[in-house]
Amino acid sequence: MPETIASRPLPKRPENGLLAWQATIGYISSQYSLDAMLTLQAFPLTDGAVVWAAAASWGQNREQVQDMHSLPEALRDLWKEVDRSHVIFESREAVLKRPSNYSDNEWLDIDTATILERLLQVSYSVYGDSWQMVLVYQPVEKPDARFQARLLVPPRGVQTSGQGATLRDACRDLYRNAAQFFVAHSGKKLEDL
Repeated sequence: MPETIASRPLPKRPENGLLAWQATIGYISSQYSLDAMLTLQAFPLTDGAVVWAAAASWGQNREQVQDMHSLPEALRDLWKEVDRSHVIFESREAVLKRPSNYSDNEWLDIDTATILERLLQVSYSVYGDSWQMVLVYQPVEKPDARFQARLLVPPRGVQTSGQGATLRDACRDLYRNAAQFFVAHSGKKLEDL
């Protein structure tokens, strides 16, 4: 009589690369260090382009990449650095959560990509190349504060932030909170920026 082998289906791969990074940081937080965090930074260039830096940190560990030409490139290369230096996943199921093998258009959902791009464009339109944006994900107990988004404009003394359960929510909150600064410094209505 043939022997029956019990097996359960493997978990589904995260829908996009950012969700895979969130799962990875959550896994690191639960398995290794509660202070696990993903940090993304956007810096404008004088030609209107944006360069990205990304870092993953937990405990005494920190891996980072800088001067990337896109957010997908930053997230992809950051995983390569983490994977090269650390063994993160110990089970086959957990390995499916890793942030790798996503194409450039699979790192963010459309709504998140749209609001993030809008924030970057308006920031450049209003402040030129003298600002930076910092996005932080930390799997904290309070779901609506897992993502933090900050806009920093040192020459103008502007520092405003937003938060939310998702990057999209944090960017929307930041956009609402930054609107007064955008209008004050541009002299235009927000719809015209």
